[in-house]
Amino acid sequence: MVETQSAAAAVSTMPLPKMPGIPQDRLSIGTFYNPHLAQFTLDHPELIDHLSMADPPAADDEFFPQIQQQFPLLLHDYLGQLSDPLSEFALQRARELQERYRGPWVAEHFQCLHTQDRARSLDYVFPPLYTHEFLQRFCENALVLRDAVSSPLVMENIPGFFSVRHAQMSEGEFLRRFFEQTGCGFLIDVPHIWLAAHYRGVDPREYLADFPLDRVVEIHVAGVEYDRDLQGPWIAPTPPTDDILRLACWVAEQAPKLRAVTVDVFSPTITASQLEDGMQRTRAAFAVATAAAS
Repeated sequence: MVETQSAAAAVSTMPLPKMPGIPQDRLSIGTFYNPHLAQFTLDHPELIDHLSMADPPAADDEFFPQIQQQFPLLLHDYLGQLSDPLSEFALQRARELQERYRGPWVAEHFQCLHTQDRARSLDYVFPPLYTHEFLQRFCENALVLRDAVSSPLVMENIPGFFSVRHAQMSEGEFLRRFFEQTGCGFLIDVPHIWLAAHYRGVDPREYLADFPLDRVVEIHVAGVEYDRDLQGPWIAPTPPTDDILRLACWVAEQAPKLRAVTVDVFSPTITASQLEDGMQRTRAAFAVATAAAS
């Protein structure tokens, strides 16, 4: 028994293999890991700097060991609804995923998926009520999650296409107070911003006037297409549009802490040609923006 414990202790203290890191001297431009495009991903390191992980890899994913050796991985799974306390199971799952990926930060969302009693779930994520109570709940639970994963936490904004009269502050003020109280980073989803501004009938830059862009660590870009149910534009697993990329580059100019841009396409319907087009368009847009700023 003593020998077994000693051996286990020796294994636990062995250094973990070195993982690839995101570039330190330039912006990292990546996308989500789509297992059906794993070979394309491995074949195009000139297009993809990092990969966000929306789901754990399948046990039979023969490409993932090589993927993990070649690309920095960002944990972007659903870890829990931070308007409510996370269960110990959820915290342990988040901890294990981050120990596996060992990315520079962990991402979650300002989202609501189910009622407090968990009796009802929503078909799509909704933003929280922008109230003092919700702010306090998100702050407390975000800090618990950050401590559990022992890594920096970044939080992503969620789109809203209608206003709620119970709000006590704007989305921008809610986010600013959250980041001031927690010290977390901001993952700004630009299509979410564009949609929220569109459905309020305002210019996206005007909508962003009170947003804490100085806290932005990562930017998401993605396609926007007409949705028959909404009878208007919504997020689509397609290459980012020119409007989205122009807005993203403008946000980047206001974000001194920006480290990464991620093309947010995670869908079994995305094709290799679509992913290639999205990555090329994003790289070209940010190359132009960087050249103009220098």
